[in-house]
Amino acid sequence: MMSNRFESYLVVLCLILAACCVVVSPAIAGGKLSLEEQRQLYDQAQQWLDNKHVRKYYRVKSRLEAYPLTPYLDYRSILINMAQKPPIVVRNFINSHAEFPFSNRITAPYLEALARHKKWSVLLQFQRTEPRQEKYRCYYYTAKLKTGNKPEAFRGAQSLWLSGKSVTDECNELFSSWEKSEGISEKLVLERMFLAFEQRQYSLMRFLKKKIISDDNQSLAGMLLTTYRHPENVDQFLKHGPLNEQMLRLVGLGLKKLAFQKPALAYQFVQQGKLKYLDSKARTAFFEYLAGILLNEDDIKLSESMKKWRDNVISSSQNTPLLERRIREEIRYGKWSGIYDWVNKLPHSLQSTARWQFWLGLSEIKSGQGASGLDKLEQLSGKRNFYSVAAASYLDQSFAYTEQPLEYNPALIKPYQTSLDRIQELIDRNKTEASKSEWRWLLGRTSPEEQIVLAQYAAAAHWYHLTVVATIEAQLWEHLELRFPKAYLQLFEFFADKYKIDPVTLISLARQESAMDVQAYSPVGAKGLMQLLPSTARYMAKKYQLNYKNSRDLFNAKKNIELGSQYLTELLERYNGNRILAFAAYNAGPSRVDLWLKRSSGNLDVYRFIEAIPFRETRGYVQNILMFETYYRYLLDMEGNFLYPSELELKY
Repeated sequence: MMSNRFESYLVVLCLILAACCVVVSPAIAGGKLSLEEQRQLYDQAQQWLDNKHVRKYYRVKSRLEAYPLTPYLDYRSILINMAQKPPIVVRNFINSHAEFPFSNRITAPYLEALARHKKWSVLLQFQRTEPRQEKYRCYYYTAKLKTGNKPEAFRGAQSLWLSGKSVTDECNELFSSWEKSEGISEKLVLERMFLAFEQRQYSLMRFLKKKIISDDNQSLAGMLLTTYRHPENVDQFLKHGPLNEQMLRLVGLGLKKLAFQKPALAYQFVQQGKLKYLDSKARTAFFEYLAGILLNEDDIKLSESMKKWRDNVISSSQNTPLLERRIREEIRYGKWSGIYDWVNKLPHSLQSTARWQFWLGLSEIKSGQGASGLDKLEQLSGKRNFYSVAAASYLDQSFAYTEQPLEYNPALIKPYQTSLDRIQELIDRNKTEASKSEWRWLLGRTSPEEQIVLAQYAAAAHWYHLTVVATIEAQLWEHLELRFPKAYLQLFEFFADKYKIDPVTLISLARQESAMDVQAYSPVGAKGLMQLLPSTARYMAKKYQLNYKNSRDLFNAKKNIELGSQYLTELLERYNGNRILAFAAYNAGPSRVDLWLKRSSGNLDVYRFIEAIPFRETRGYVQNILMFETYYRYLLDMEGNFLYPSELELKY
């Protein structure tokens, strides 16, 4: 049996031999790195920085100088222990990295770090002007307070405090000091109660009322609370002669709330002459608001006198959105002479747009002025917008698109090649959000001529979404090849064949939903190319036994297109193949579309139904997809109708 000492010797010897046999990484040994080795070392350095091992990163930083994403490591490194860094270091870093989007994001964490460590004088050395966002304004004025500049600190406190909503907790110490030092006047408390009323923050109003002691102000605060809960109570304030400024404001808020909740009662107030003590400005503002509310009501619910009063208010108004809503009411009810009259009340600049020229032309045709109306529709033909194609379709004319070729000048993008290489590496490494951020930042720093060439570069690189973004930035409305990339075309064709949908419809829907961004996500949680909510995806997967694990699947182009295609198929089946109704339901939900159909009771043609859609977003959404289909048919050299015969014949 070997002795313990000999066993220990063997163990040590084996460890030494093992150490000698370790393959030394080229990243550490000093050899030239391949791209894959650079990526590995980058990932290692990223882990070190995540664990705040900055020195380890700096030991290998020289090995990564040629790697496009190394500046992101520098960004991570400066964020570590930020409060210990002097303003000049942070400012120099921002200035020296101006070509990177993260240079615009360093100020916020630096201010937070300085505030957290209570380095107030350093904060003011760095931030010399008032920030924009509320939290950082709180830091800024707290720094003023802590460095002895109370007058300016308290002026800032007052401006922050006068908000109709709750203010961020970062202002608590500032507010507390301001209140103890100067006190918050009841006049300011009342002002904030008015602001809270406007923002519909009843709990904040109740909290503020507790700060009021004097009888007169208590009375006004009480009236504010009562009016908020029972706006019809403004009646009692309208009986006693001219109103002072505060009461005029209270009555104005109460009347608007009353109009929203009980428009018929608000109208009675008008007819009974109860608003005679309002000044002309307040009266006009309320009349227009009430007229807008009455436009939301079905005509059958309104008396003739209410409709006449509403129309008189709108007719004399300079409020163009209100006028446009009134025209849509005439369109909804098919009152062609009314459409003509109301369109002619619009300012000339608005009246001459394609939308209203189309409806003016149709109204003239329907009202016996055929020659004039046809001429207006003819004038619209040949342009690239929904109403131009609608006019051509109405006139049974074909429409074609021609494009002027763009010259490609590589010299214009040579100064930005480093940025383009970095974007490519971000895309290759699936860092999609960072690539989009870099692209937007690059476009913001370039001229229109350079943006055009960048759009061409992106198209050649198959950066589909980035190409679309560039065409918008450069306003390349006439260049359809760039604006409408043939992204994921094979997938769209595959699922179109599977679900018996036109592939042009699918790709056009995706172009509208996500601008061909496979990683798109919306504020409400919709994800991917066709912007599906996870709840919708789960429902579709369960109902049709499709493979779906979780919401991350929605960032997979194939899975997203499959689920989106199935959902659109379901909507098309629900509405007998009608794309207009299916598109509207995809955007606004089937229940809303069913409600709109119920309201219109089969009295609308297809153009009137689209124009009468009450949601501006949905109205534009439907029109856009129909137009996108015409563009993709042109680009793919595919036949197809702007509107199907069944869509034209249906009464909506």
